[in-house]
Amino acid sequence: MVDLPFLSRGRHEAAQKDAIDAAVARTRHDMLAAYRAIKATVLTIGADGRVLTCDDGAGLFSEAEPPQRLASVVQALGGTRDIRDTMDMLIMRAEDPSVAGAVGRAVAASDPVIAMPGREDREEETRWLSVSSTGIEGPSDGIAESITDRGAVLLVLQDVSDRQRQADMLDRRVALLNRALDRAPFGLLILDAEGRVRDTNTAFRNLFGGSIDPGTDFATLFAPDDASRIASLLSATRALGSDAHQPPPLDLRIAGGAEERIVTIYANRTMLPDRGLPGVVVHAIDATERKRLEKQFAQSQKMQAVGQLAGGIAHDFNNVLTAIIGFCDLLLQRHQPGDPSFADVMQIQQNANRAAGLTRQLLAFSRQQTIRSQLVDVTDTLAELSNLLRRLLGENIELSMIHGRDLWHIRGDRGQLEQVIINLAVNARDAMERGGRLIIQTDKFVSERHYRMREEVMPPGEYVSISVSDTGMGMEPDVLSHIFEPFYTTKEVGQGTGLGLAMVYGSVSQMGGFVAANSEGLGKGATFSLYLPRATETEGDRADRVDAEDREAVEHDDTGGERILLVEDEDAVRLFSARALRSKGYEVTEARTGEVALEILATASFDLLITDMVMPKVDGATLIREARESRPDLPVICISGYTRESVAKEVAELPAVSFLSKPFSLKQLTRRVRASLEATTRNG
Repeated sequence: MVDLPFLSRGRHEAAQKDAIDAAVARTRHDMLAAYRAIKATVLTIGADGRVLTCDDGAGLFSEAEPPQRLASVVQALGGTRDIRDTMDMLIMRAEDPSVAGAVGRAVAASDPVIAMPGREDREEETRWLSVSSTGIEGPSDGIAESITDRGAVLLVLQDVSDRQRQADMLDRRVALLNRALDRAPFGLLILDAEGRVRDTNTAFRNLFGGSIDPGTDFATLFAPDDASRIASLLSATRALGSDAHQPPPLDLRIAGGAEERIVTIYANRTMLPDRGLPGVVVHAIDATERKRLEKQFAQSQKMQAVGQLAGGIAHDFNNVLTAIIGFCDLLLQRHQPGDPSFADVMQIQQNANRAAGLTRQLLAFSRQQTIRSQLVDVTDTLAELSNLLRRLLGENIELSMIHGRDLWHIRGDRGQLEQVIINLAVNARDAMERGGRLIIQTDKFVSERHYRMREEVMPPGEYVSISVSDTGMGMEPDVLSHIFEPFYTTKEVGQGTGLGLAMVYGSVSQMGGFVAANSEGLGKGATFSLYLPRATETEGDRADRVDAEDREAVEHDDTGGERILLVEDEDAVRLFSARALRSKGYEVTEARTGEVALEILATASFDLLITDMVMPKVDGATLIREARESRPDLPVICISGYTRESVAKEVAELPAVSFLSKPFSLKQLTRRVRASLEATTRNG
C-alpha cells in the first residue's frame, strides 16, 4: 500500500491536535481543581457579551448547562440591581478604566463584594462573592490591541462567605461592645494627648448634665482647685509604659451644680485610632453616695467613741451620785427642817440631783441609759408637762400645744420623752431672747415611702409626730449640719454644754425614732420634728401595770424584816444601801463580788437578791442564773448605772426581776424592795 505524503502529514497533524486537546483538558482539569480549592468561578466574557469559558470552582451555577451570556450570569447570581450594577461597572472598568470615571476609581481600591441570595425552596443561605475583572488583550498584526476591538474580559467570582460572616460577626461584636459601653453604669471617655475630650458614653454625659462638646478641656469639667491634680494624673498616665501600674484614682468635685457631686476617676494610657497618637481612657464613677456613707460612718464612729466615753463616765459618776444622794437621805433622817445643817444637806442633795440629770443626758446620748420600755400616751405626757414648760419658758414666751386626735401610743421611757421635750423647749427659749412663741404639735404620720433624715433613712410605717417650732433666731445650713453633734453649741462659753440636742438625738434613736431639724435661715425660727413608731399593748405592758399597782400599795409602808443579799462592787453604794435597808428593819448580808455572793448562796437562803449588773468576772446576769438554779422563785432587783441591751434582755425574760436605776434615793430603794417582796408573797 502506497503511503501518500499528504495523508501521512494529515495523520501527524491530527495526532498533534489530539495531544494538544488532551493537554488543554488536563490543564483545565487542574485549573478547575485549583478554582474549587479557593472557591472561585472564572468566566471569560466576550466583547459581545457571550460566555466564552466557565470554570465553576465555586459551584455557583447548578444548572446542567452553564450560562451562555453575561445577562444569564447576572440572573443566575440572583438578578438583583446591586449585582447588575456591579457587573456592568466591572466590565466597563476592565474594557476602559476611563469610562468608569470616579466611581470606577473608587471601587478600584478593593474588589467589591456582592450578595448572592439563597433559594428559599432549598433552604440556602446567602453567599457572599468577591468579584474582580481584568481585560484580556489579543494580538493584531503582532501588536497588542485593546479588548474593545477583539479581546475579552476575565471575570473572577470568589466565595468569601466565611470571611464575610466572620467580618459580620466582628462588626456585631464591636456594635454590641459599643452599646454595652455606652449603656454602662460608669462613665467612660477618651482624651487626646492635650487632655481634650474626644468621645464619651451616656453615663459620663449624664454625670455632667447630659452634654459635653468634643474638644472640651477635661480639667474644666471639675472644680478649679482640682486642676493641678488632674494635670498631674494625665501627665503620669501618658508617661506610663505598657506594663506599668495604673496611677491611683482621684476623687474630684464636678464644677457647678446646686449640690456637691463627687466623681472618682481612673486613667489608663491608650492609643488613638486615627494617627496612632497616645491618648487617655478615663473611667468615672459617681462617688457622691459613697462619700456620704464614708462621712456618715466616720461620724458614727466618732459618735460611738464619744458615746462610749460618756457612758463610762456617767456609769462611774452614777455610783458616786448614788452614795452622795443616799448619805444625804441618811443625814436628813437625823436633821429636822429647823436644824442649821438641814439646809446645807438639802443643797448637797439638790445639786447631786442636778448632776444626776446631766448623767442621764450623757447616757441618753451614748444610748446606754437604763430604761424600762413601756407604752406611753404622748397626749397625756405633754399635757402634764405643760405647766413645767411654761415655768421654764417664762412670761415673754407664749406656749401653744396642738394635740392630734386619737393619737397612737408609742413605746419608750416616759421620763426620757419628757426630757427630750424639755431640752427642745429650753433650746427654743434660748433662741428667743426677746420673747416669741413656742408651738408643740402632735399628729399621726403614715409614711408610704422612705424619707431621709440627716444621715439616716426612715422606713415606711406608722409614726406619731411631735413638732416643736419656735419664732427665734433660726439657723444657717452649716449649723444645721452639726446641730446634733455632742458638745457642739452656738452659745457663749459657760451658757451651754452642747449635750442638749445630742441627748435628744440619742433618746429618740433609743426609742427607735427619728429626728429632723429645719430652719429657713437666720431670723426665721426653727422646727424640730420627732417621728416615733406606733406601738401596741403587749402582755409585758399589762404586767407593768400590775407591778405599778403593787408599788402603790406599799407606798406608805416600806419596812420589813426579810433576809436580803446585797451584791455591789462599789463600796460607797453598798454601804449606803445596807444602812438604808437595815434602818427599815431588814436583815442584810453584803457581798462585794459575784464570786463571794455565789459562796454565800451555797450555804444560806434569802428572801430577796439585790445585785449590781456590771461587775468583774461574775456579773449580775450570771449571778441571777446561778441563784435561780436552786431558788427559781427568788425575787431579784437589778441595780445599774446603765444596762447593756444583751444583759438586760437576758434577765428581763425571767420572772420576778425588777430594775432600779442609779442614782437612787433611800426612799426609791426601800419602796422597790417592799414592792418586790409583796409581789412575790401574793404570787406565791
